[in-house]
Amino acid sequence: MKTFSISLLLWLGCMVVQAQDTPILSSNEVRYMITREPATGVFTTWVVPNYSTPNANNPESNDLGATAQFSLKVPKDFVLTDIHDIRGNWDKAAYKLTTPDAFAKTGADAGWAYYVIGKAPQETNYGPFTAGNPVALFTFRGTGGDPTQINILSPDDSFARFADQEMALNVRSSFYTRSGQRASITAKPLEQMNGVISLKKVLKDKQEQMGLPINTDDDLAQLSVIVYPNPTTDVVQVTYFSPDDQAAVSLDVLDANSMARRNSVQPAKAGLNTVQLKVGDLPGGVYFVQMLMQGKTVNKKIIKQ
Repeated sequence: MKTFSISLLLWLGCMVVQAQDTPILSSNEVRYMITREPATGVFTTWVVPNYSTPNANNPESNDLGATAQFSLKVPKDFVLTDIHDIRGNWDKAAYKLTTPDAFAKTGADAGWAYYVIGKAPQETNYGPFTAGNPVALFTFRGTGGDPTQINILSPDDSFARFADQEMALNVRSSFYTRSGQRASITAKPLEQMNGVISLKKVLKDKQEQMGLPINTDDDLAQLSVIVYPNPTTDVVQVTYFSPDDQAAVSLDVLDANSMARRNSVQPAKAGLNTVQLKVGDLPGGVYFVQMLMQGKTVNKKIIKQ
């Protein structure tokens, strides 16, 4: 993996993007998210839209976009490796941008480095979008540094502003799709990327959308499984987050004596999945939906009336 100072990038025409004024933001916004599986060390990048398809700008059931850029802020010792596409053709040899001396002199922490990962300018079918549901873009690995400090470069990060104003480099993340602007030949593409979001915030927002109470003490594993309606008389819907595509995910319904009364095993896609479990023939009482999430066994209490 090659490492370059920002100042040297001015000589690399293929890496220089002329700075522009802050782009006009579309009302159909997205946020970027990153997750990491501790067991495998694999990072996954996601886009989380605030809109669904079809919509007023895009009559299609899927969203399609030609250009996108995903920028990372990483510890200086971190080296990005093994980028694998999920949706879109992403740069497999992104250059590592080290902190220039001029930026460090502003008082900025020189312990950070940056990767700007662009998508090939070919129209990508991202599939259907549902407001608040993450859509996976690509995965990567890395060596060196503290993996818990791998972050998405925020649009308002001081380095993004410095690179734009002082180096004429656009290092900001960006995202453009058909849903971002009205369908017209004369329509000007509108930026859709408007910040960074965490998986925990996504899951809390999803519970809020469903009108469910949020326990602020819940850890990520507990938040990754949402059970509703509760109480129920017939059907329980289980919405859960899967970090990747999985051939078999098991859901068990246990009674108060920890005896399995229902079991569902089925494939899962990366992102949010929903499964329906019929419990109408079970006696009234307390039950638990049990799943393995984030390396932990999660039990969600339900009441069958």
